[in-house]
Amino acid sequence: MTEQEVKLQLAEIIGTWVAAIAVVVGGIFGMFQFLEHKSALRVDRTMAFVERYHANNLLVEARLKVTDVISRRVEDINEVLKDPNVQPDKLASLYNAQVVQIVKEESLSSALEQLFTFYEQILMCRKMELCEAEVAENFFDTDGQAYLLTFYPYICHIRSEWHNPKQYEKIVTYYLGESTEICN
Repeated sequence: MTEQEVKLQLAEIIGTWVAAIAVVVGGIFGMFQFLEHKSALRVDRTMAFVERYHANNLLVEARLKVTDVISRRVEDINEVLKDPNVQPDKLASLYNAQVVQIVKEESLSSALEQLFTFYEQILMCRKMELCEAEVAENFFDTDGQAYLLTFYPYICHIRSEWHNPKQYEKIVTYYLGESTEICN
């Protein structure tokens, strides 16, 4: 084999390796581009939920109505919680009855159902990895947990009334934990 043939074979081997390395590097670059694009899509979907939360008249009115009622009726709830004559084992049932009574008197059922349904939708989007979890957490989790902690007695009431023990299970599980039973 001549020196020219050796150089030719060496060039062919080096060319093959360079091409293989270029394909691998290009594939890695393409994968990062794809993942970045996928993440941007998740953020866009999450921001669509944020826009809906702040611009959809039904959701905005529901949030405003719930906030207004709670600010006006917080003393009714506090009276139950601070009553020295109430035995500790009766406190939870009295609180639950008071919250359900407020929901009925103030016609909050529709507003709460809209809010709880919205929170279930955003949680489903997160679970399916269609929405960006961290963005959704920052925009929705504080409100969602606050509504749930205040109005869980209403959820128990409709579970009983509708004979559906799984109603709003996604938000209860997410905000309170897997093994939490709110309706005793």
